[in-house]
Amino acid sequence: MDTDDDSSAFRLVADDIEQIARRVVELLHEDGAARASRLVDAAAVARELGVERDWVYLHARALGGVRLGGPRGRLRFDLPTVRERLAEGHRGDTASPGRSHRAPARAPDPMELLPIHLASGASPRRRARPPRPT
Repeated sequence: MDTDDDSSAFRLVADDIEQIARRVVELLHEDGAARASRLVDAAAVARELGVERDWVYLHARALGGVRLGGPRGRLRFDLPTVRERLAEGHRGDTASPGRSHRAPARAPDPMELLPIHLASGASPRRRARPPRPT
């Protein structure tokens, strides 16, 4: 179908092609950014950071964790936010990744303890059994 009428056809010049290409790149970049900002669970964060999942739960607030569906909802994380928080050494994140979290040891009570009197021959490691009724 060869016609001399160019009213329905158009030609692209180099500038048009360049603009189209730039817009395609822009759209792909936006799609990639949207994909990167998806929320993931604690297991995915643990895999990403090379730590235990328990560590992620212990540091959820410092890592920017979000509860979906209320205070007892599922915990989710935005990986770019997690990386930012770790890079800036976010406050509240005191333990390093991979190390277990332990509560600080409490100082002993200043009160004097009562002495324990063991039955004769009883080992200090075992409690003395009360005598059996006869």
